[in-house]
Amino acid sequence: MATRVRFDTKPIINYLEDLVKNGKNIDQVVPRAIKAGGQVLLDGMKKRVRKDTHNLEEHLEMDGPHQDGNYHFVKVGLSKKADAETARYANAQEYGTSSMEAKSYIRATADNDRTKARKAMLAVIKEELFE
Repeated sequence: MATRVRFDTKPIINYLEDLVKNGKNIDQVVPRAIKAGGQVLLDGMKKRVRKDTHNLEEHLEMDGPHQDGNYHFVKVGLSKKADAETARYANAQEYGTSSMEAKSYIRATADNDRTKARKAMLAVIKEELFE
């Protein structure tokens, strides 16, 4: 089960293509922008995650930014370095178990903070390219 969310530039690709057509160099800006959006998501997860031992909170991270051709993204969620016990706990918190109700922190963040993350990403792009 997924314990990470992928945040990318797909929703604003048309905007980025328009900038390129107008002679703007977005290659240096987009990684900073995607990182700003990822930080919003990481902050949201850390705000929502259960903090009984703080172990899960301490294992949340942002991986990236990464680039695959023109596709830029970050992964936000449970660190790949987390031990098996932390990973099981993360899944139990996110999806619940037969005896425990789910306390979503990944899906809740994706649902509630995605627009805020996109705005943070666009703010960096506008600040860098138009000022």
